[in-house]
This record gives sequence, structure tokens and C-alpha cells, in this order.
Amino acid sequence: MSNAKNNLAGINGLDTGRKPTIWEKLSNEKYFKWVLLAPLIIVLLIFMFYPLIYCIYNSFMEGGLGAESVFVGLKNYRYMMRDSSFWIPFGRTLEALVVCIVAELLIGMGIALLWNRDFKGQNIFRGIILFPLLVAPLIMSLVWNFLLEYNIGFVNQLLTAIGIGKVEWWSSNIALFTIAGITVWKWFPFSAAVLLAGLKSLPKDVFEASRVDGASGWFTFRKLTLPMLSPLIIIIVLLRTMWLIRLFDPLYGTTRGAANTELLDWMVYRTSFVYFDVGYGSTLAIMSLYITIIIAAIMYRQLIRALKSG
Repeated sequence: MSNAKNNLAGINGLDTGRKPTIWEKLSNEKYFKWVLLAPLIIVLLIFMFYPLIYCIYNSFMEGGLGAESVFVGLKNYRYMMRDSSFWIPFGRTLEALVVCIVAELLIGMGIALLWNRDFKGQNIFRGIILFPLLVAPLIMSLVWNFLLEYNIGFVNQLLTAIGIGKVEWWSSNIALFTIAGITVWKWFPFSAAVLLAGLKSLPKDVFEASRVDGASGWFTFRKLTLPMLSPLIIIIVLLRTMWLIRLFDPLYGTTRGAANTELLDWMVYRTSFVYFDVGYGSTLAIMSLYITIIIAAIMYRQLIRALKSG
């Protein structure tokens, strides 16, 4: 009976003289939201913020794994600005980024427009198209490395059978585009699925009115479909940009940075864990993060602008 009175008094805002228990404090509306967020905050602190802070700390140090680190201030950053071995992989990374994003958007848009039509076997077709997303990136790169092998690879055997001849897919001239092609094969279903969801959500009355007015399919696509899908396109570009700057698995499974294919993330790996220059490797990693943040900020502004104009 006394507990019931105390609870009733607490509800009515009366002071019962009893101190609330820890659980009563935590279950209060003011603190309960932080109780729910606590596991996520702990995970972020352990697996994201601590490594980030430690990486920033290492970027101001000079020393390798197992060696004594010495504080050098901005020396690593000044050296990076003058280091041609940084700018070359950086340029290749931007080149691969542009090629992959453009190809994925074009192929994804074509597949999404085809998916948006009703035809027999469309569910089977969708399942086949989405298959690359189910393959682990490293396994995917190893399989493609075998398929594109010069002498016994299936692709060159097929090209020879139809009279084209063998292609040196891993030569220094085209190896970077080969890796870009593998990446596009892996990720174009993502763009297709997102764009299909956008097409399904577009208002049909607008397109019916355009059809009644006699507008061509290309005019309707250019003036209606693309502007309405622009927020989703920006989101795809934003996500794929963040992922492509950290492109690593296709390199590890194929060239491992040889044949003029070293990208920024591979340079971070090679500097830190092959040459054991953790200080400079951390500097390169932080620079990669800065570039990602800048591009993300630009794309976010474009997204907000597209949403307001829509």
C-alpha cells in the first residue's frame, strides 16, 4: 500500500521524501532516450572515434611500427604536398571515380527503365541483375582476375573463338579501366535498384498528361523523369564517391597496385603496412578523409537544392 501511495504521490508531483532509484531515474523521459542511445555511442567511440583520433595523432608523428615515434608537427603534411607519389595515385583515384560513377549511372538508369516495364520473367531478370551485390568484393576480384587471365582466362578464350583475339587486360595501358569495369559490374545493380524505386514513386498523371500532349519519350525523360530523379541521383553519386575513394578490394585481388593501378587507399596500405611508415600513412589516410568530407559537403548542398526545387 505504501509503494502505491508513493507512486501516486510521485505522479502527482508530491515530495514523498524517498530518493528515486537508479532505474527510476534512467526510465524518466528526460534520460531514457540516452539509455537507448548508449550502446550505439559506445560502439562509435570504440570502433570509429578512437581510431580516427589515433590516426590524426599519428599523422603528426614520425616513426614506424615497433619504433619510437617522434613528434614532427606538420612535416608529414608538407612532404605530402610536394610528393609526386601522392598526386599520381590521387589523380588515378579521381579518374576511376568519374569513370565508375558515370558508367554505373548510365547502366543503372537503363536497367531501371527496363525494370519499370511489365514483362514475363521480370522477377528472374531482377534476381540475376542483383547477383553481383551478393558476391564479396574480394572474392569477386579474385574470380575476375582468373577470368581475365591472358592465356587461360575464359574471356580471352571467348574472344579468340569469335575472332577478336586475346587482350592483355592487366597491361599498364588498360589495367586501371579493367579494375573500373570490375567495380562497375559489382555496383551498377545498386544504382539500378535505387533508381527503380524512384521511378515507381513518380506521379503517373504527369506522364499521362505529357503523353496526351504528344511529347516524345526522350523529351519526357529529359524534362520530367531526370529532374524528378535528381535527388536520388545525387544520393547515389554521394554514396559511391565515399566508397570509391576507399577502393581497395579489386586491387588486392588483381594487380596489387602494379601496372599503373595504385590508388589512394592502396598507397595508404602500402605506406603503413609494407614500408611501416605509420606516420606518413596516417597523413595520407587523413587527407583521404578530408577529400571525402569536401566532396560530401558539396554533394549535400546540391541535394538540399534539388529537394527544395522539387
